Amino acid sequence: MKSNNPVVSSIIKDYKYSRQAFLPHYVTIPLTQESGVFYKSLVKCGDVVKEGDIIAEAVFDSGKKSYIHSSLPGTVTAIEPVYAPNGMQEFAIKIKFGGAFSYLGKKQQERDVSSFSQNEISSLLVQKGVLNTFKTSIPENLGIQIETMLASKRKPENLIVRLFDEDPYRITDSLLSKFNFDEIAKGARILAKAINAKGIVFAIDQKFENKKIFEKPEYKDIRALEMNIRRYPCGTPREIVSAFNRGSLKKVCTFCLSKADLFTDSSTIYDVYKAACLSIPSIDKYIHFSGNCLNVSCFLNIRLGTPLRDVVTQLGGFIKEPAHIIINGKLCGISLQSLDIPITKYVKSVEFLSKKRGTDEHIYSCVNCGNCRFACPVHISPDILYNHTVNFKLLNEAFSASSLVCIECGLCNTVCPARLPLCQTIKVLKNKITED
Repeated sequence: MKSNNPVVSSIIKDYKYSRQAFLPHYVTIPLTQESGVFYKSLVKCGDVVKEGDIIAEAVFDSGKKSYIHSSLPGTVTAIEPVYAPNGMQEFAIKIKFGGAFSYLGKKQQERDVSSFSQNEISSLLVQKGVLNTFKTSIPENLGIQIETMLASKRKPENLIVRLFDEDPYRITDSLLSKFNFDEIAKGARILAKAINAKGIVFAIDQKFENKKIFEKPEYKDIRALEMNIRRYPCGTPREIVSAFNRGSLKKVCTFCLSKADLFTDSSTIYDVYKAACLSIPSIDKYIHFSGNCLNVSCFLNIRLGTPLRDVVTQLGGFIKEPAHIIINGKLCGISLQSLDIPITKYVKSVEFLSKKRGTDEHIYSCVNCGNCRFACPVHISPDILYNHTVNFKLLNEAFSASSLVCIECGLCNTVCPARLPLCQTIKVLKNKITED
């Protein structure tokens, strides 16, 4: 998709601050937050919980435990199925709000984390439930990801933080970078220590309005990699490494970037800062709400588990009936229908669109146009892989294994005139090959 982004350079400048969302009467917190990890509830109906209390846990192969925390004080009223923002039905813990807060409204003192070891930092991130949302479609437990990377043959040597959004219809990471740059810088230094990074690189849009901040002495340890964004999705590891190798930054750095490095985003690093410096678990998220069905767009700090219905009420209701609820951007996200969907750790944006702004969702037969092959940044053949998976067309193992290099950018979907779910089908094929 060619760059036609009306938000990065203009709309972002219109935002002067973020807002705190109203507190909901209930939160419904799904027991699945990251990709492929299922949590076990540690509470039952009638239990009283405090803000930040552990309500569910997952045990990883390493023996480490990660937790889901209560985003509100209150009483557990049910453990019931709910549709999550990823389109899947998950069991969730429903909590009725009531009681005093442990964190909200109280000034939190930053603690000194300079004495923390690598293992202490990674363990802290696991316990606080911090996710890496660099890829919103595959959110990972950040602490476990770090431990896995450090145990591999190709250990990460650098930390790369993307300060912009890979989807042109989402501006969450861009806004968070604008409002909370100091906290993101602190979080990046903490995470860099966890992997013993040689360098810290902030990947920024050339139109980043706060570029001069990198000239300050206090940020001399952080390098800014300016990227000329012409196509979307953007900011993949491959593109960032390529921009570094082609640009002038490489000449002044004592390190080189590679796809084996640790890639994160503004949302992730801000959660790292809160977990390490303020000892606050992952219980809320900054989310951008927009769309032609709303009176106003807004950048809100939302409690995890808050249903979309409650947020819409705060924003003044709908001026048009929404036909589409787009989670995490029209290019890289997913379209859902229910207003009862709760906010989870991997949600970055929500867009409410009317029927006139929607598109034809009917799936037609492949017309063999080849658009998906031309658009694919890793040069695979999405149409052939689709036919192999859906229509059982014979294919040798080497060709089907090419699906493993798919970066799930979704470009093949955007250019397909038949509206085939190419990216999603290739993901199914990837999972099948990996399981085998």
